[in-house]
Amino acid sequence: MRQPVLAAAAALAALAPGCGGGDAQPPRTEPRVRLVLDAPADAEVVRAETVQVSGTVRPAAARVQVLGREVAVDGGRFEADVPLEPGANLIDVAASARGRRPDFVATRILREVRIAVPDLVGRDADAAQERLAGLGLEAGVKNGGGFLDPILPGDPKVCSSDPAAGAQVLPGTKVELTVARNC
Repeated sequence: MRQPVLAAAAALAALAPGCGGGDAQPPRTEPRVRLVLDAPADAEVVRAETVQVSGTVRPAAARVQVLGREVAVDGGRFEADVPLEPGANLIDVAASARGRRPDFVATRILREVRIAVPDLVGRDADAAQERLAGLGLEAGVKNGGGFLDPILPGDPKVCSSDPAAGAQVLPGTKVELTVARNC
């Protein structure tokens, strides 16, 4: 067990400057490009389909890429509209300039997409549950017909939902359906 650990330590020591690594490079001394992201804030939650990424870079003639695409830099300022997927998004921004070390920033954006609870009152209970699942919502079912409801003719129907039809909810929200044969 100790042998692999010692071998790994020896390999790392050989790569470290001044520790026997014959072709080790001296540390880079050129200055770094300065990249500052003004917007959006890290971990921001938005509902829009796009977000504007903006910031500054020094030197002003540096090249900037947002998600691998070059964007215009004017007087050291840049901005780009970035399309967002529903849910978590990671946006990377890189800046480089001749004779300088590049700089890199990443920001996380959550695109919150709300779903309208459909009007399910009067629909077959099983079909209503399938419809909710198809929308990315969870269905909870409670019997609202009382003691004699199981012996009444017909299939159970949706009597009400909570949250009610039209409410805007997040994906995965549980919608409680009250079902009965006679609402």
